[in-house]
Amino acid sequence: MSTTTLAAQSPVLTCLATLALARPALPAAYLTDSAHSTRDVSVQLDSPAAVEAWREAQGAAPDVVVADWIGGRPSLEFTATAYGIKFEVYATYTPATTTAGGAA
Repeated sequence: MSTTTLAAQSPVLTCLATLALARPALPAAYLTDSAHSTRDVSVQLDSPAAVEAWREAQGAAPDVVVADWIGGRPSLEFTATAYGIKFEVYATYTPATTTAGGAA
């Protein structure tokens, strides 16, 4: 049985470091990389606006973003391949509600 090394994950790590330097204002994320999928990264964000910023950074078309549900909460999600890496980007959020009298 062979053991995967950290070097196998270097494409994702290098891509993320390059992205951080090229786009320092990109919203921070919870990132998951795996030894089993060495060219994939999961990007969990905290708001729909952050998903939009990451979509733009990936150069993905607006229509790749999908509204869905995760764990009983609404989510925005998209998958895109950029820089040779597959990005799975998502955020769950609490929808805005109106207050009494209809004012938002």
